Amino acid sequence: MPPSTPYEESPTATLPIPCPTQPVAGRTVDLDDSPVFDWTPVPDAAHYRVQISGTETFESIHHDEVTGRRVLIPLSSVLPDDAALAYWRVRAETDAARSSPWSDAAHVTLPSMEDEEVLRVNAPPVPQHPTEDTPVDPHAVPFSWEGVPEASGYQIQVAPTEDFTDPTVDLTLDQTTSVTLCDMLSPDVSPFYWRIRTLFRGMDPGPWSTPPVSFAVTPPPEEEDNLATEASDPESSAAAAGPVQHARTSRATSIAVSLFALLSFIAVILLIVLSS
Repeated sequence: MPPSTPYEESPTATLPIPCPTQPVAGRTVDLDDSPVFDWTPVPDAAHYRVQISGTETFESIHHDEVTGRRVLIPLSSVLPDDAALAYWRVRAETDAARSSPWSDAAHVTLPSMEDEEVLRVNAPPVPQHPTEDTPVDPHAVPFSWEGVPEASGYQIQVAPTEDFTDPTVDLTLDQTTSVTLCDMLSPDVSPFYWRIRTLFRGMDPGPWSTPPVSFAVTPPPEEEDNLATEASDPESSAAAAGPVQHARTSRATSIAVSLFALLSFIAVILLIVLSS
């Protein structure tokens, strides 16, 4: 049975926060199927904890589960019959009792909810970060944008080309204006381009932000320093090769000692023969 009160917060919160990616943005889910719940990955996470509630503040929990990446949840058997909206959140956890903070709540609409008039704003979100003037660490790239009123969520794409024919990242997000992508962009590709558009419940998405924003990914400073040191410091390279050189020197010394012992033995035999 799921707990009736929120799960106790972990005293240590050291992992990045995962971000819900589906189902989100108030989109309607089919209760006859078990929708797939998914989120952005977190490095070093051993598993994730997912909670579902009927309220955004999670006073009562309808479902509380520890799982790996992505999980099917039968909402028809989890939620009350009169539920109209469902909210869910996720956090990353490790085997060492560390965890991330809870994500912001994502929300989905249930078929029992009557259609409400929604204002659709055609203005696209305004990208804020990253830009071509701000190289980013590919291991953790923070994206942010200016939100659009009445938006129920956003769709973000990142691609190696401006036409976005094969995006590297294509995610839907809830009512948030930022997301951090961990280890989802290759440091071997530069520049990347990104764009974002608004999602509305029960309506077509808004226009994409234009033009696409380019940005460069670079290794973190310590990685750059290590590469530069190895390339410019002969002593560093020699130190790296030290174990091999030492092994070769030790082998040569052993052969010389063995040869000396053999010659000494032969000399002793010859002396004995001559003296007799």
